Amino acid sequence: MDLLTIVVLIIALLIVIVIVSMAFIFLDLMSYTATSTESMSPAGNVTGKALVVYTPGISGMAKNSANDIANVLKSKGFDVELAGVRSAAATNTSGYDIVIAGGPMYWGKVSKSIDAYIKTLKLQKEVKLGVFATTGSDQFHSEDFHLLTKQVEVLTVDTQLNKKITIKLIRSGNQSLKDDADLVSETIQ
Repeated sequence: MDLLTIVVLIIALLIVIVIVSMAFIFLDLMSYTATSTESMSPAGNVTGKALVVYTPGISGMAKNSANDIANVLKSKGFDVELAGVRSAAATNTSGYDIVIAGGPMYWGKVSKSIDAYIKTLKLQKEVKLGVFATTGSDQFHSEDFHLLTKQVEVLTVDTQLNKKITIKLIRSGNQSLKDDADLVSETIQ
């Protein structure tokens, strides 16, 4: 093979990789892998029931945050159902005191599957709702928070979900555990 053929093949391969990556993001293909459910019970007295719904995203950071959020809730005495957004458990929100849903944020928007999930939520009045988005950054960007808040507020108007919603961006790295714990504390209040 000559040099030109090799260069053309490399460029073609790079184009295919970019197209496939964009398809995973824009079509939210990773949400189709979020079908599992895990039940977690506290060691002591049960203070309530919580549902944590997630879509993993490409890196899996959102799933890790959802798991950490579920563990924080469990440590505060909640029976927790950790459910992928495409699982049967995610569709039944009755009987929960808290519902927290989240996934990755790409280009200023939370993933399509979480967006759709929140739009279809039918919660009882006393249920507390939290929404989180992972950004893949170890710093907060005020524009990301503004865009997420705007997206969630639109959902509440469109669905008549008249309640206070706790919204949190989850940073990557060492900050994620603090952000996860903060989301739980703010949602419980």
